[in-house]
Amino acid sequence: MMTRRLFSLQSLLLALCIIMLVLIGYKGIEISAKIASFKEAERLYAEKDLVSAETWYLKTRDNRSILYHEDEVAARLEELAPITKMKLQLDFYDSEGAKAVADGQFDRLLEIYAELSKFRNTYYTGDGPYSVYYREISQAIGVSEHFVSYFTQFKNQFYAEMNSNLENQNYDDESFKWKLLKIPEIFYGDQEKQISELIAAYEDYDLKKYDALATNGLYDRLLTDAEAVLSAYSNNDLKAPWVASKVEELMGALVRQELENNNYSSFARHAKQYNTFAAKVNPKSSLAAYVEGQIAKLMKQAKSLSRDGAYQEAIDLYTSLNPYQDTSEAVSQVQLAWMAAEPVLLLPQLEGDKQYTHVTGGTKSYNAQIYVVAADDENRVYFGKMNDQSNIQVLTNTDLMSGNSIQSLSIDPTLSTRQNPVIKVTAESLNRNALYALFEVSESSIELILWVEADDLETNSDGSLLVDNPYGSAGEGQVSIYERIDSYYQFTGVKKFIRDVTADQVAQYPNDMIRLLCTVTQPGFLETLAYADDTDIVLKGNFDFSEGDAVITGTFLQYTDIIVRGEWISVPVIQVETYEPK
Repeated sequence: MMTRRLFSLQSLLLALCIIMLVLIGYKGIEISAKIASFKEAERLYAEKDLVSAETWYLKTRDNRSILYHEDEVAARLEELAPITKMKLQLDFYDSEGAKAVADGQFDRLLEIYAELSKFRNTYYTGDGPYSVYYREISQAIGVSEHFVSYFTQFKNQFYAEMNSNLENQNYDDESFKWKLLKIPEIFYGDQEKQISELIAAYEDYDLKKYDALATNGLYDRLLTDAEAVLSAYSNNDLKAPWVASKVEELMGALVRQELENNNYSSFARHAKQYNTFAAKVNPKSSLAAYVEGQIAKLMKQAKSLSRDGAYQEAIDLYTSLNPYQDTSEAVSQVQLAWMAAEPVLLLPQLEGDKQYTHVTGGTKSYNAQIYVVAADDENRVYFGKMNDQSNIQVLTNTDLMSGNSIQSLSIDPTLSTRQNPVIKVTAESLNRNALYALFEVSESSIELILWVEADDLETNSDGSLLVDNPYGSAGEGQVSIYERIDSYYQFTGVKKFIRDVTADQVAQYPNDMIRLLCTVTQPGFLETLAYADDTDIVLKGNFDFSEGDAVITGTFLQYTDIIVRGEWISVPVIQVETYEPK
């Protein structure tokens, strides 16, 4: 047992001795290395290779095996501190650039490069004793080559995104355009090469994109995108003439095709969209001028259709052109012309195949732009009108719905007033030639003002009516006079018939009103002597007769004996009702 313990202690001591020998050997190596590195640093410093010397001085300082020329090393490193700073800063920019690429942070890479450029310019333009060493340090680290690689990776990524948009026809994100533009021009060669390369890429991309949008019928998107893209180019001080020319080409093909197909509504909408676009980006567009000319021709065509009575076609064409310009007033004018030509349009549509009859109408009367009078199959009487505000009012009357078939219907101009038309209706009658009915149209109703069966009806200028042989009236068998009393026409008497006669005929019509031309031979009041047709006559009446020709009306009273030229003769006596000297 004792022997075993002794052996273990000896082994432990032996191991410790071996470890100590190894440590002493390693220490010796480190000491030798520090001495060698100091000598190398001094040699390089003496040869003015300060960049390499700074590296060896750092190695010497970092070797802590022994204290060896520590003050000299510290002094040298203090002197070479600008070189140390360059190395550390360039190492930082290089590593941060690599990290930005790995993380896909393009904006961060731009920030790092901007800081690097500022740092580099400090030494490139500086006149310090160590500025000349910047290029050497940069080349040693490989900063320029690394940043070329960093930007090339992003550049390739952006071009790949551009191609992906075209392949997938998804153009929602085009930020790669402006990221490519942000890549410093030095990585393209120079500014001219940068702009040349990017303009070519942008043009190819835009043209393919707009062709695809047009092929898919997305013209609204095309115009919106083109305007936005041109604004973006302008904001980045770039000119892109291919955008406006491509849009004009595609929109021109579209609107011409729509015109050929008579698709005027789509033509007007796309024409308006294009001209709005062109007014902002291409004021001298030949397509804009073409569109304006075609619109003018179509407007004239619509006007001509209306003039020729093709009202619905005119309205359809005007309505189709409304997306380009407001045609509502033109449509209203056509509708007015149509209703004036076919006033029945003011009336409601009848059910089934029923139609209005005896339609008549006019314009600018009875407080209406257009008015219409009509009847339907059931003898309803209609009056419709449209006022200046295009409001339509339709009134009806059913007094004739008793089976009397209407033969004619019209507005009586003599009985009508500026505000209230009077409708004259002639219908079938079992007792006379016709049934005559008059209706007065008021603001809110159509009222019956005459209903009479007779052989004829005439309107006098004073508003009275001459009714021939009215059925069931006191004037039956005669020409009766009807006058309006309050709101209805009533019988007021019989018309006196005036018969034109010669002097030798007056006694033949003792009960009739007669009229003849005579010559008064001497003046007289209440009574005088006259002659006509070589016959002497006596005139009596409440008149102051004067010598000369006159037309008189009156009735034969009797014969009387008078002395004429010394002889007694029998002459007719006429009671004069009217006396009109010539």
